[in-house]
Amino acid sequence: MNINRHALIFALSYALDIAGKNNLSHSKSTAYLSVEIGRNLGMNEDEILSLYYAALLHDIGISNEYVMFEHCKIGCEMLKKLPLNPEIARHVLYHHELLNGSGPLSLKGNSIPKAAQIICLSSYFDDLFGNKSEAFNRGVHVEAQTWLQSFQSLISEDIITAFEELMKRESFLLDYFNREIKYALSANLCIEDSVSYGYDEVLLFANCFADIIDRRSPFTYTHSHGIANLARKAAVFLGYDIHKQNEMYIAGLLHDIGKLSVPTDILHKDGKLTPEERFEINKHTYYTRKVLEQIPGFEFITSYAANHHERVDGKGYPHRISGEKLSELERVMAICDVFQALTEERPYRSPMPEERVWAIIGDMARNGHLDGALAEKLKSADFIIKQ
Repeated sequence: MNINRHALIFALSYALDIAGKNNLSHSKSTAYLSVEIGRNLGMNEDEILSLYYAALLHDIGISNEYVMFEHCKIGCEMLKKLPLNPEIARHVLYHHELLNGSGPLSLKGNSIPKAAQIICLSSYFDDLFGNKSEAFNRGVHVEAQTWLQSFQSLISEDIITAFEELMKRESFLLDYFNREIKYALSANLCIEDSVSYGYDEVLLFANCFADIIDRRSPFTYTHSHGIANLARKAAVFLGYDIHKQNEMYIAGLLHDIGKLSVPTDILHKDGKLTPEERFEINKHTYYTRKVLEQIPGFEFITSYAANHHERVDGKGYPHRISGEKLSELERVMAICDVFQALTEERPYRSPMPEERVWAIIGDMARNGHLDGALAEKLKSADFIIKQ
């Protein structure tokens, strides 16, 4: 496995944005603003790279309920476990601190890292202006300048001055407010990063995001890790090499990353979903693909992860892929997903015994939803044992 670090982080930051729902480019827009300010201040490229990644990942700690101190602290602890410059975790920890000490950690003045202040200012700016419905015009420009003045005593003077200078350059805000290119803003920053990750490093990121996915719903906590274990066991049993085993494990961890787009009140519902709620849930595999397909080298992982609700009879979702176009490992992932879901405890039912689960899988196979021969093979091998 040889995955470019920038591609991986850039794609996963999109998952954080769909979790927010209100602004699907918040992380990337914050990164764009932050890097432009940092370069205007004369930061060197190593400093810029850490600033950029911290801005892309600054909301990694946000879960079900937005608590400012908690999400900064949780984000910092998550990032400490990843193969990144330790400064990135520090920037995220302090990215809501203000010079007057009114931030969640009550830091004041020069004790707040410069990069954290830049991310703070950029994030607040995008929170206010990122969803502006009207086109960029002189009124919006004046509003942005007035808003910036309100931060005079809260952010270091040189950062405010750097942002003011950028706003004098017409193209800077024209790019920012141009909806046609907004989602590509941070891709145009010419960030140089030749670092590539092998399986062990990618696994750290996959585990991190699996935790983010699963903790959004207490009903399915550890679901992604359970799928990953089942998928790898199946690949081993079916004779696939270690590379495919690793791909299936990563795919299992990330198969539900698109569920970050689903409102938590739907995920938390302890009864039958309405047709409208089911429609929202069913979108998640579409977003799983949209996140993972941005990562060169993840092509098979993307298919294994995003196609777990496609069905052999072509009646799955979201692409209605017919059976002959689904690979064996994609069919395996679909079986593992059903097995894991039915053997998990839910508020409206107890975990089902394996005998009952295999009976349901058999019925689904007879109805054309799952691969019956493959299901029988896996069942007879007795390789799936709940932890």
